[in-house]
Amino acid sequence: MIEMLRKIFGKKKEKTEVQNPPGRTFNRVLTGRYFGCEDVNADEETIAKAKQDKIDQIKELELIPMFIRYSYDRKRGDGIDSEEDHPTSAHVAFQKEVFAENWNMVHVTEISFTVYYSDFDEFEKMAGVSLNDDFKDLTSTMFNGKDRRKEEREA
Repeated sequence: MIEMLRKIFGKKKEKTEVQNPPGRTFNRVLTGRYFGCEDVNADEETIAKAKQDKIDQIKELELIPMFIRYSYDRKRGDGIDSEEDHPTSAHVAFQKEVFAENWNMVHVTEISFTVYYSDFDEFEKMAGVSLNDDFKDLTSTMFNGKDRRKEEREA
């Protein structure tokens, strides 16, 4: 009897619903490591077709330019800050994020590959992007070869 009265006249605890943070699924579309053809002995036509296939996939999947990381030839100058240094290549990543409310998930699709310095202009024209303006530059986050330890590492 007392339990029944408690249920009727007792204070009901309100349950606060804490929403789970969205999970992520990551889908990397494999297109090859380089802008062009992996085969070094390929003819001009094969290389042009491989380049166009990458651009077509980016446009078909509606991916947007996200990240870029330049590689420099360390033998030419002191480092990245040197004015005579020119990038030898750039690793570019295109991504698209789609939020699926049903599962509280974010689906990320990515295509990434390396573009050589000689192909920079052709890549920008074909993809309709600017390497300097459209991508977030992650070059400075790369380890530049200097050891940051206070004590030397034992061999």
